[in-house]
Amino acid sequence: MPGDRYEMNISLNVLNHLGLNLHGSAPAALSEVIANSWDADATEVRVEFDRDRNIVTVRDNGHGMDLDDINDKYLFAGYRKRDPDNPDFRTPGGRKPMGRKGIGKLSLFSIANRISVYTRKDGGRDEAFTMDADEIKRAVENEDPSAPKVYAPAPAPFDAELGAQGTLVRIEDLKKIRLTENSVNGLRKRIARRFGLLNDGFRIFVDGEEATFAERDYFHKVRFLFQYGDYDYSRHCPNLDEDGGEKLSFVREGRFDSEGEPGENGEYSASGWIAVARSSTDLDGRGGEDNLNKIAIVSRGKVAQEDILSEFRIGGMITKFLFGEIHADFLDQDDQDDIATSSRQRFVEDDPRYRALSKFVDGELRRIAAEVDALKENRAVDAAVSRNPHIKEWYDALYPPQLKATAKKALAVIDQAGVDERHRNSLYADGITAFESRKIEFALQELGNVDPENMAALLKCLSSVDEIEAGHYYKIVRGRLDIIHKLRGLVDSNVYERELRDYIFEHLWLLDPAWERATEYKYMEQRLQRVVDGVPKDNAAVQLDIRYRRVSGAHVIVELKRPGRRLSKSEIETQLRMYRRAVSNDLRKSPEHSQFPIESFCVVDELPQDWNDPGVREEDERSLAVYSIRVLTYTRLIDSAYSVYSAYLKASAKVNDMRALLDKVRNYKTPEQA
Repeated sequence: MPGDRYEMNISLNVLNHLGLNLHGSAPAALSEVIANSWDADATEVRVEFDRDRNIVTVRDNGHGMDLDDINDKYLFAGYRKRDPDNPDFRTPGGRKPMGRKGIGKLSLFSIANRISVYTRKDGGRDEAFTMDADEIKRAVENEDPSAPKVYAPAPAPFDAELGAQGTLVRIEDLKKIRLTENSVNGLRKRIARRFGLLNDGFRIFVDGEEATFAERDYFHKVRFLFQYGDYDYSRHCPNLDEDGGEKLSFVREGRFDSEGEPGENGEYSASGWIAVARSSTDLDGRGGEDNLNKIAIVSRGKVAQEDILSEFRIGGMITKFLFGEIHADFLDQDDQDDIATSSRQRFVEDDPRYRALSKFVDGELRRIAAEVDALKENRAVDAAVSRNPHIKEWYDALYPPQLKATAKKALAVIDQAGVDERHRNSLYADGITAFESRKIEFALQELGNVDPENMAALLKCLSSVDEIEAGHYYKIVRGRLDIIHKLRGLVDSNVYERELRDYIFEHLWLLDPAWERATEYKYMEQRLQRVVDGVPKDNAAVQLDIRYRRVSGAHVIVELKRPGRRLSKSEIETQLRMYRRAVSNDLRKSPEHSQFPIESFCVVDELPQDWNDPGVREEDERSLAVYSIRVLTYTRLIDSAYSVYSAYLKASAKVNDMRALLDKVRNYKTPEQA
């Protein structure tokens, strides 16, 4: 007042902090305009997008504004919409106002440079004006700090279509926003998601289509639903899991105390929902979609904080599957301090009300995590079968019965792994394969529990052991065939050196399927090497790649010959007999080993030239057999091994059944994927 010693002045620069320099999102800014329509008692608000001119308009049928309303309320930054002395303050239409400080409108400058307002009240005089960000900035720059000035928006020609009353806000010169079909569709979803209980008393239309619960486009992702309050959100969730025909939706206590502990006598009350999605990829925003993996805080009917979920660190994968919205009107009470931040998109975190809500949500998330783990385990088979019906064929055939409980846990792990649908079937097939490898443990345990007098149960258990053994050997055979294919590739590419040598030396079953395991004796190889070193170096037949192994019932010497030289039968015999003598002399020192025969193999690129004559070959092979010497080409070695192992697969019906089942599981496609 004049004559006062001290006075406070507010600079136009405040507008910089409250609007011009905010970094807001288009949905958040537009929701502030829609909230003003609610406060104006509108029954309809229409958001329209002019794609050609890149202009957004928001029009409502609320009570509109006259000149006094515009200057004293709308253009008064900080106008107090609510009466602190009347905690139950309502609009003329009986609504609790969404707005509070009168600064939400400034958020529009975070997405656009020019805002025009057209309004009509009770069929009275039309009013129209334009607020321009560049003009506000110039006014700020030219402002005399000692004499703060008022910004005067320019009058605008009235060219808006309004009814008897209402307001239209035209948003132009958009910042970093290009209106396209995709962006408009995305805005429709985001606007629908920013308001709580959409109802017939306040209808929002976006580009002519009403923003309903369905427009939120996420309820179909819900698998389990946890609800707070009286409203039943499950009616919007078509894909909830069921149990005995009942949808798996759970009503939980929404009242809690200052420590966040639920209880019907708690001083705080929240409503809303927390949902668990089927897959984390349903929420993570891939493919240009919104990231839905968050829990919004809604107050007074609109989103007041985008996400509270990110504040918590809960063990396990569960948080990646969660989304929802919690309604907490107690955070915005007229008779209590305003704890919204200046951006109007968060709350002051150290306020007791917010701390109580945070503790409540944290506790609920932990309780939900434990409950969901149990739900997923109980429903793991149904969930797997719903995704891939061939899994039922495997699950139903499991024996003994105790295996099914363990199988549920294995399927639940896959279900909770957050794998996208493209790779889930492969994971199911790998899981079944790994599970089959453990079945022998369960079968043997069951065998020990069977009453010997119960012949039927005993025979069934023995049969299951046979099937499991067949499954084990199937895995071994498949692995060996893979090795043979790799070896064939090495031979075809003429790689006869270290890689080929190592493959054969490490997998002697290529030479004889009976040699399941071979024991390595380094000292014997060293002794053989000394024998080789004693051979004159001009003897081209000498091959330095030799191995000695001890296998079941025999000592084995293997020599690989390099390509490029065709040896005679006598050269092969002379050299291998020399190696045999070295081994035999050493074995005399160990009588317990000397009783086993010595087998010798020579693997060559080409058979001796004289062996083109069948008679000569037969005679030479008989001569070599006297010393237990066998000669093989690389190609013959591979073909023989492949023939032996592939014949087993063809002959084993049980193994083929499992292979067919795994192929069906791995390659299954839903009707949508087909």
